[in-house]
Amino acid sequence: MIEIKNLTKTYNYKKSNAFVALKDVSLKIDDGELVAIIGKSGAGKSTLLHIIGCIDTFEQGTYTIDDVNVHKLSDKKLAGIRNEKVGIVMQDFALVEEYTVIENVKIPLYFSKKKKGNANALALAALEKVGIKELAKKPVNKLSGGQKQRVAIARAIVNNPSFILADEPTGALDTKTSAEIMELFKSLNSEGKTIIIITHDPGIADACKRKIEISDGKII
Repeated sequence: MIEIKNLTKTYNYKKSNAFVALKDVSLKIDDGELVAIIGKSGAGKSTLLHIIGCIDTFEQGTYTIDDVNVHKLSDKKLAGIRNEKVGIVMQDFALVEEYTVIENVKIPLYFSKKKKGNANALALAALEKVGIKELAKKPVNKLSGGQKQRVAIARAIVNNPSFILADEPTGALDTKTSAEIMELFKSLNSEGKTIIIITHDPGIADACKRKIEISDGKII
């Protein structure tokens, strides 16, 4: 479960050019939800994404993941939280183009403190879940955009994180492929996976079970 209470994020904190990006934000996302976070450009979606993903910090409020308060954790502990609790899917896929599909999917396992057993088996299981197991040995730079996004999703789930955080996951895809990727997210959610999608696409947002709208740094 994710819970944020009275969170405020200010860039250039205590400086003359300080900018408040998030203002007294509170939200709760239960295990197994499929949630869209929506808002116009500059509303604060990316800042909220970075905080939920433990990529950025904040100066006021609290943020807990599975009852762990992540505020003021050391960089090392935050890295551990990111690896074990958060699976991130980016709009531009963020894959290593020269690696094969399976090599990309295995990357989070190399940084995990948990004993993951056979990394190849875990990566293949993740690829099977997203429907591209047969592409395991293919170089990523030979894939289509939709295939790359499936690789990115497989990489996000290989560590069995508490939740998947997807940042505009269909933004670089055509309409047909976007629909296929959204169906994949819905399928993962039906299996119990918590999924949070940052999007400006009304169609993607409508496909989620709940929408959280942010405007000028506040939830409305």
